[in-house]
Amino acid sequence: MPATHAGPTPLANADRRPLVFALAMILAAVSTSVTLPLASGQESDTAISAADVTAIRGAATAYRAALAKGDAAAIKAAWTEDGDTVDGWGNLYDSKDTATLSGTAAGTTGPRPDVRVGETRLRLIARDVAIEDGTVDVVLPGVKSPIEGSFTAIWVRRGAGWKLAGLRESERPVSVDGDMLEDLDWMVGDWTLAIDGADEKKAASSMEMKVRWDAGHAFLIREARVPVAFGDGDPADVVEVHQRIGWDPLVKRIRSWSFSSDGSRSEATWVRDGTSWIATQSIVFPAGGQETAVSIYTYDGQNRCVWRTLPEGLEPDDGRPSRATWIRKPGSSLK
Repeated sequence: MPATHAGPTPLANADRRPLVFALAMILAAVSTSVTLPLASGQESDTAISAADVTAIRGAATAYRAALAKGDAAAIKAAWTEDGDTVDGWGNLYDSKDTATLSGTAAGTTGPRPDVRVGETRLRLIARDVAIEDGTVDVVLPGVKSPIEGSFTAIWVRRGAGWKLAGLRESERPVSVDGDMLEDLDWMVGDWTLAIDGADEKKAASSMEMKVRWDAGHAFLIREARVPVAFGDGDPADVVEVHQRIGWDPLVKRIRSWSFSSDGSRSEATWVRDGTSWIATQSIVFPAGGQETAVSIYTYDGQNRCVWRTLPEGLEPDDGRPSRATWIRKPGSSLK
């Protein structure tokens, strides 16, 4: 996990991985729930036929089977060579990136998101091009509130079959009050970190984080020191992370902005779900690569906060931990 997340590990590489929501959209885009709009006066050469619908459903079924098996070759074959995905942050990924990640994710045994697809609309805009629009709710494991969104999938005819040429996603607006920033007041204090499965004392001494309000009580300031090699390498080699969490009046959401000493930066949107907070992050690496991620912080009401990335197992297994516990030092909450 990158240092810009204020999570347990530093920057690992400069690859680009679609957000979990983008993968869920891919699953949704091949839904078999299809309506057939046949507008009066529609030209016969662009009226969608039952045969076209059957063929697209067949392609969708094969794609879903490939995802379930983690068959990267079959997933790649379902896309056109120049296909691409644009996630809710506006990040662009080509079909090769999408196929590689989807193949790895589908073959994992960790918790998967619950994808609830609403009604979709399929229409032919040219003899060999079909557009599918729909809505979808994605419920992450252990989270009650769904991420609500919409998608548009572009299908093109290739020979006797259909392939995905594009996928566009967006999240539906969430009603949030700026006063909810006060609900993050529990973060104030000095924290150490313990990675699940690791020696707690040894792990906690490797990373520290301080959280304070700014002078105007408009932003929470989080400052962390993250070892570049967590558990290995020179412990003196660290990345320093500075983050501000505040209310963004332009998008009417709680947002955070992070900057790391290695040149990376990130932005995130924070949404509350019961006792947990979900941070959806977009990261830019020094070399220009991008990554998106979802972090969940669950506070126990006292001096511990469990951090995790969800769905666990969605990203390739690169040795980075997906769950850890923040432990507040006694007397540091300033209460």
